[in-house]
Amino acid sequence: MLRSSKGKLLFKSEALLEEFIWLHLQPLLNLEPVKRQYFINKQNRSDILGVNPDGRLAILELKKGEGKASIDQLLRYQDFFRKESHQDPNFKRVDFSKKFLLIAIASHFNSSTIDYAQKMIPDCLLLTHEVKQYDNGEYFLVLKKLDNRILSKIPIEIIEDSLFESLPSFIQGYLLDKPEIRERVLKITQKILSYNSEIKIEEKVNYTGRTSKEVLFTKFDSKQKNLTNKTCAGFVYFPEENIELGKLQLYVCLPTVEFKPRQAKWIKGVDQIDIQTQDFVHVTQLLDFNTILHLDCGFQLKYPFQVTGINEIYDNFQDYYINYRKYMKSRKKLRPVDASDFTSVDSIIQMALEDWSVR
Repeated sequence: MLRSSKGKLLFKSEALLEEFIWLHLQPLLNLEPVKRQYFINKQNRSDILGVNPDGRLAILELKKGEGKASIDQLLRYQDFFRKESHQDPNFKRVDFSKKFLLIAIASHFNSSTIDYAQKMIPDCLLLTHEVKQYDNGEYFLVLKKLDNRILSKIPIEIIEDSLFESLPSFIQGYLLDKPEIRERVLKITQKILSYNSEIKIEEKVNYTGRTSKEVLFTKFDSKQKNLTNKTCAGFVYFPEENIELGKLQLYVCLPTVEFKPRQAKWIKGVDQIDIQTQDFVHVTQLLDFNTILHLDCGFQLKYPFQVTGINEIYDNFQDYYINYRKYMKSRKKLRPVDASDFTSVDSIIQMALEDWSVR
């Protein structure tokens, strides 16, 4: 989680630093978050965009080490936002007629970089970052001005756990100050990875539309490609959204039957089932594609199930899967399940792992 460089403690990765600052923009810089990794062009994405109380757009670029590259990026991004119109609703709080705030954050700036910044962007705010341990044993992320005065600091918990450090930086950053769910997420991760040595972690990022980052627990072929129907579960993280149940969501992959409106027919297959949970212990609701259609469009819930001697239509996924597992030849060697298996996160994960093993 931490590394030592030139007498300073720093986050091991720029991604972890970025995630933590994004989640704590207000206490650190008095900014409200606007966008993460905003698309500028094929080669460039702005690290963090925020807005101050006066409506000024803040453009932040972060670097683990010496930060001259961030100065050039700030210049390009400033030029981009001056020229382009922005219809994204995330920018509704921004007054583009006002001067932008340009902020570069790095572990250090050498004299040539400071001179370059003062020449090219005289009012650019240059801040150094480090993780500092105080006499009481507490750790803080500290942002300092060039004269070494502390601008702001925020406490962090140092997690010395190999499993935690194996997770992608975006999950680490989110869980750092959430001990109430961190232990549960780690236990779920351990449960999945220890079930079968062929289950590996894959990371996906989506910056189009609804920004999300994803951790999949899946099996790969010899060419390290994700095998069809061999993902058993995953976490999805929505960094830019304030979701009642939290930014981190959990899902499993199970057989279901979905209604496809465009084809106007039912399609059987393995699909993502979202687990609605606040504590990663108890299940509030399961959301599959049909349920989402029902909630959004009033679609009548139906789960047709046909095998030899059985022709039923169930009105919920739970009953469909209980009977699917009971009567499908490929699932008969698995233990039977009932309604009690759908009440806890652990039992649903176990059920999904067992199903994964026969796919």
